[in-house]
Amino acid sequence: MAYTTLLGVLVATSHASEYNYIVDPSELECPGNVTYRAVTLTAYHPMFDSDRKRDYLDASNRKLYTLQEYLDNRAPYVTVGMDPTLRLPYGKEACIPELNRHFRRAIRLQVRDTHEDLTGGGFRRVDVCVRTQEDSYDDVVNMLQVTLVL
Repeated sequence: MAYTTLLGVLVATSHASEYNYIVDPSELECPGNVTYRAVTLTAYHPMFDSDRKRDYLDASNRKLYTLQEYLDNRAPYVTVGMDPTLRLPYGKEACIPELNRHFRRAIRLQVRDTHEDLTGGGFRRVDVCVRTQEDSYDDVVNMLQVTLVL
C-alpha cells in the first residue's frame, strides 16, 4: 500500500492484488467441463442455537464455511448445497461466474451439503452458505438466476 498527501490529506492507495481482487475479467471465468444455465441461487445460514448438528454442520458433520468468511479470507472455500439425488462427490468444486464478477475475484465453491428442500431440484438450484439470516436476503445470493460450472 502506498501513501500520498493530497490537499493536506493523507490518502492510501492500494493495488487489487493486495486484496485478492482480479482486474482482468477473463480471469473471472470458470474452469470446468459442464455448464448449466438458468440455475437458481439461494442462500442458507448455520443455526448455531439449534439442538440438531445438521443445522450448523455440513453433510459430513464438518464446519459450514460461509461466503462472508471466504470474502474475509477466513475460509478455504464456500460451502454450497445441492440436490442429494445428484450424488455429487463430497467436496465437488463448483463455480458461478456471476459471483466471481460481482465480487471481482474467484469464489471457490465446494458442494459439501444438501437438504431435503433441494431434493428434485437437480442442477437447477444451488444453495450457498451465508453468515446470517440477514445475509440471506442479499440480492446477490437470493433467487438470482446464474450459471453453474462443474
